[in-house]
Amino acid sequence: NAEYMGGKQMLTNKKPQVLGQGFASLSIGDKYIDPGTLEKRQRLELSKKKLTPEGFKYTNPGKKSVGLGNYYGTFSERAPFKHETEYIVLKKGEIPGKQQAQQRNITTSPPKKGTYGTPGITISLGDEYKYISDPYDAAKRKEAEAAKESNHKSIGPSFKGACKRLDYFDSQPNVAASRIYTLDQPLPARKPEPPKKEPAIAVPFKPSSPSKRGVQGLLTKFPEYKEDPYEARQRLEREERQKNKTAVTWKPVSGSRSLPTRSIAFHKTV
Repeated sequence: NAEYMGGKQMLTNKKPQVLGQGFASLSIGDKYIDPGTLEKRQRLELSKKKLTPEGFKYTNPGKKSVGLGNYYGTFSERAPFKHETEYIVLKKGEIPGKQQAQQRNITTSPPKKGTYGTPGITISLGDEYKYISDPYDAAKRKEAEAAKESNHKSIGPSFKGACKRLDYFDSQPNVAASRIYTLDQPLPARKPEPPKKEPAIAVPFKPSSPSKRGVQGLLTKFPEYKEDPYEARQRLEREERQKNKTAVTWKPVSGSRSLPTRSIAFHKTV
């Protein structure tokens, strides 16, 4: 767009295109009114509706306290509590009375030394911890005593039936099931099925056009092969190097040494 290609492009607040020219305010021709005039007029109209000039007045307003520790506005306003002095103030020339012995305060015994669980400091005074012997093979001895006691109670060997063991009272030979699940009457013989006649095939089936495979199996023609120019250039450079290569490869005179060689600085000269 030619309009946005030239000139100022980064304008964030473009003027809208309107039908008319310029901007006209809706308050043109209105009279100026001092702010607050309508609110004053409304308050005057509401004040005329009052029955008394003071307006609403509470019948008995709450009394305000005039200082600390008064009883105004409380239930004990008519009969307040009398003030009691903390101690008797002696007048000039009076002798104070003899002091009386005060009662003893609550005393407790000091805590015993030791951490949580130490015997002797708990409520049971250490009776919850008692020594009980626990031999190493106590469980084995208990089992041996129980087996010995059971042998004394036994009258003889365990019962063993002399009859033949059967799974069911009406069992069948070679079948682990009762005769109740068998049929009383034998089933009728199965009728022989008639031989099926297969149709003779005179000519074997052959598809009209076999499916194509590989490149010929595509919907469109396979594109022709085009050689990569980069690979061709690499091949030419490789052939050029093979032509310029010398017949004999350079080899070092001395072979590799496995042991460190001593420097000539340590050789003795005559």
